[in-house]
Amino acid sequence: MSIAVTSLDSQRQFGGKVVEGASWLMVVIVVAARLLLQGPVLGLALAALVAAAATTLAHRTAGTNSTGRSLMGVALMAQVSLLVAALNGHGWQIDMHMAYFAALALLVVFCDWRVIAAAAAAVAVHHLVLSFMLPQAVFPGSASLGRVIVHAAILIVEAGALIATTFSINAMFDSANKARAEAEKAVEDAHAAHSAAENARRSEESVRAETAQTEAFNEMQHTEAVEAIAKGLEHLAKGDLTVRLSTRFSEAYEALRADFNAAAERVQAALMDISVTTRAVSAGADEIAHASDDLSMRTEQQAASLQQTTSALEDITATVRKTAAGAKEASDVVAKARTDAQRSGEIVDQAVAAMTQIEGSSTQVGQIIGVIDEIAFQTNLLALNAGVEAARAGEAGRGFAVVAQEVRALAQRSADAAREIKTLISTSTQQVGAGVALVGQTGEALQRIVGQVASIDTLVNQIAASANAQSAGLQEVNTAMNKMDQVVQQNAAMVEEATAATHALKGEAGQLAAQVSRFKVSDGTMAAHTEASPQPRQRPAVMARPGRSSAAAAVKEEWQEF
Repeated sequence: MSIAVTSLDSQRQFGGKVVEGASWLMVVIVVAARLLLQGPVLGLALAALVAAAATTLAHRTAGTNSTGRSLMGVALMAQVSLLVAALNGHGWQIDMHMAYFAALALLVVFCDWRVIAAAAAAVAVHHLVLSFMLPQAVFPGSASLGRVIVHAAILIVEAGALIATTFSINAMFDSANKARAEAEKAVEDAHAAHSAAENARRSEESVRAETAQTEAFNEMQHTEAVEAIAKGLEHLAKGDLTVRLSTRFSEAYEALRADFNAAAERVQAALMDISVTTRAVSAGADEIAHASDDLSMRTEQQAASLQQTTSALEDITATVRKTAAGAKEASDVVAKARTDAQRSGEIVDQAVAAMTQIEGSSTQVGQIIGVIDEIAFQTNLLALNAGVEAARAGEAGRGFAVVAQEVRALAQRSADAAREIKTLISTSTQQVGAGVALVGQTGEALQRIVGQVASIDTLVNQIAASANAQSAGLQEVNTAMNKMDQVVQQNAAMVEEATAATHALKGEAGQLAAQVSRFKVSDGTMAAHTEASPQPRQRPAVMARPGRSSAAAAVKEEWQEF
């Protein structure tokens, strides 16, 4: 069975019936639960009947306001309390507390938050009062404050959720009511529009008969005007721009005839101007084409000259780079020579020192030879004295005299040898002195050579640095020339494209002149036709440098995209 709920009032009426039926059902459930436990039934049955009767009375008398609905909710909670009390001492007594939450959920059918608040308050009062006055009617065994607090918290949460649900349902009903009111208004507007349309249709039928004759006359005038304009358009389609509509039309179509004649005159004047302009454009395009051809040739010559200059500059750069490398090698060689000269100077200094030491040793040897000469002189003198003494001794000293004579001869030979050695030492000393002087001069010459080699090394380093700087400068110039070469190649490509565009413009101007010549712009005269422009002269291809074909192709593609 389906129940149609179209408004909040009908929903609440339906809810009152549901709660009333649930209340009488609770009477049966309470009695059955008490009979199940075989306890006294009369008191609980009478209390349940009173609660059910109160629910019915409230529904019949005040069921349309919040007070009556709240009384019905409180009575339903009272019957749930009777069910909990009916199960006193049974294990299901605590489970029957779930019936409170089910009953609260059932009260949402009223869509009234006051009913849910009153029912929740009744449950709270029931638990607080009976938990201390008659605990066996609420909890099996014994009641405790903790149980009461837990049940109260759950009750508050559910009541809050149900109250929020009732607000949402009320808002939905309000929106539905507004939508229904708007729909009803729209239906009324539609009925009014239909009536207005019906009246307009009737007025149109009455006017249609009156305008039939006027339309027939207008149709005849329209046909005449269309035929005349069709003939004029036929002449225009054939290219005759001198056609004019001389026959006057009716007043309604006279403006159309005037507009046709004015349009034809304007088109005729425009085509005459276009003819003159076409000849001017053709002449200008011809001049531009010749100028573009000349510019293209000069650009190609410039590109070729720049290419040769770039190649020569690259050769010069390579030569300067080789010169810089040679200067660097010469600088290395001079640096090595400077090092060797410095080492030779050190060796000469050591040789000078050694010769000086030899000269000193020769001097010492000469001194020693002088001492030996003096010893030989003294020995000779002693031998002479010994000979004198041997002569005095006579025969006894004859042998001693012979010895003294030999000693004297020996001393004489020692003195002669010492003189010869002294002479040799003197000569050697002079030669060593001369050698020392020569070695000193050699050392000084080597020192000067070392200085000159150092100067040469500095100059060669400066030359190498200058050559490197020149090489770097020439490299930059070469890079700039390469960029200029690329730019010239691009310019040549652009000039070539411009020349092609100019020749295309000449062809288009010729075609435009041919098209214009098809129209008749004066009596017996066709629009002047511009003679076909001459074919563009052949131009030499742009010279490309070796290894630059891909770059030139890329430049041409970029210019075509541009």
